Amino acid sequence: MKKLSIIAALLLITTTATCAQKQDSKTVATQSANATEQTVDANAGKVVEIDQQQFSQLIADINADDWKFLGKRPAVVDFNATWCGPCRQLAPILDELAQQYSGQVDFYSIDIDKNRELAQALGIQGIPFLIICPTTGEPNAIVGLQPKDTLEQAIQGIINTK
Repeated sequence: MKKLSIIAALLLITTTATCAQKQDSKTVATQSANATEQTVDANAGKVVEIDQQQFSQLIADINADDWKFLGKRPAVVDFNATWCGPCRQLAPILDELAQQYSGQVDFYSIDIDKNRELAQALGIQGIPFLIICPTTGEPNAIVGLQPKDTLEQAIQGIINTK
């Protein structure tokens, strides 16, 4: 009988600790999402480098069946690599556009070498690869280095669909 009481007490302690741990991980995930969102807002007017986890919090869940944009404002997501010449040429253009559309459009940068799984999940085969995300509807893709005016037209298109 004494053994059963001890086992029951240990089981209760373990269950309580596990539930607390699960709650803590939910809290940490929520805090992480909030911190990510605050960082993006603080970096308005800049191109913010994000990773796969942040993409899933700010842009869209790559495991979902349908595309559902999660951002508050339209977004431009640049998939690139440090070794890519056209990507390096595009970076200052995106910096200018991020300043120009500060507070209207969020700009993100994702290094495909650091986020291979995300690039593969999205079927990205060539870079630079831009995803132009309106707040509603389907995103558009732009592959390769494009002139600033072409990118401005695409951005105007997502601003006008708000």
